[in-house]
Amino acid sequence: MDSENSGAQARIGLKTRLSWLLALVPPVFLLDLVTKRAVLHYMEPYGPTVGLIDNIARLRFIYNEGIVFGLNPSFFSGTVLAVFSVAVALLMTGYLLFARLDDIPTLAALCLVIGGACGNLVDRIAWGRVVDFIEIGIGDLTWPVFNVADISVTVGAVLLAWRLIFAAPAESGRSDGEKDS
Repeated sequence: MDSENSGAQARIGLKTRLSWLLALVPPVFLLDLVTKRAVLHYMEPYGPTVGLIDNIARLRFIYNEGIVFGLNPSFFSGTVLAVFSVAVALLMTGYLLFARLDDIPTLAALCLVIGGACGNLVDRIAWGRVVDFIEIGIGDLTWPVFNVADISVTVGAVLLAWRLIFAAPAESGRSDGEKDS
């Protein structure tokens, strides 16, 4: 039995973790970067919206100086948010590389969060704010404007929460007292 698969349940080895990291993080990061650059090039900030799907989905270019969904607590500056983004990306990457992981959905979720955090980090470092441009809603009832990085972070976080709440206890074949081999 190889060292990557020892223990009660097969653990995901470093090579597989790095493969997933390289397979998901750069595409998420690049898609976020390319879409934001297109918005910066072709749209005016706070200008007219562009209706897409029956005007339920729209392109609307805004700068988000706050946190998720445009929340902007007064004690958060662009620098504080950039430092926080770096910390999240580093902690998630460290966890992905060194924690005991034995399921691909958790690994994929971590990669999505890391890719999205890196995407928004570039904006915070470059401009002290984030480019948001996707608006969804019907009439005046709209969700806060977001971007590709936000989608990635949200999907990753929801998947992590799902795994922690529902899947992890049911899949664990070990008691808390067992040690890794």
